[in-house]
Amino acid sequence: MNRPADRTEVEPPDLDTVQRDVDHALSRRIELPPRSVIDAGTDALVQHLTRFMDYDYGHDEQESGGIAVRTLYRVAERNLDVPVRSHSQTSHRAAYTYWHTVATLTSAFRDLYLTHRRHGDQETST
Repeated sequence: MNRPADRTEVEPPDLDTVQRDVDHALSRRIELPPRSVIDAGTDALVQHLTRFMDYDYGHDEQESGGIAVRTLYRVAERNLDVPVRSHSQTSHRAAYTYWHTVATLTSAFRDLYLTHRRHGDQETST
């Protein structure tokens, strides 16, 4: 999907760091971690997610893959909207659920990035 013209190309975050942050968010726990851990993890994942969203994937509006990418963008943008994001008044469990949601979206964009990068590598090697 092509980004609006006012967005500049941004290198995606370090993939090892992204994976570590996603794994931390999605790891199984017996009880909820402290709210400070949830908030810090959410902040890190939101940064990763927005950086992945700023990357130009080059999907055309007419491509079938472009429809899926546009849908992914819409879901991510809806979850990054201020009214949806967790804040100090959000319950502990709701903040934890939001952390998981952002981790899942970040994983989806990471996978999209890796697929796009592999596809680009194949085109340059042929």
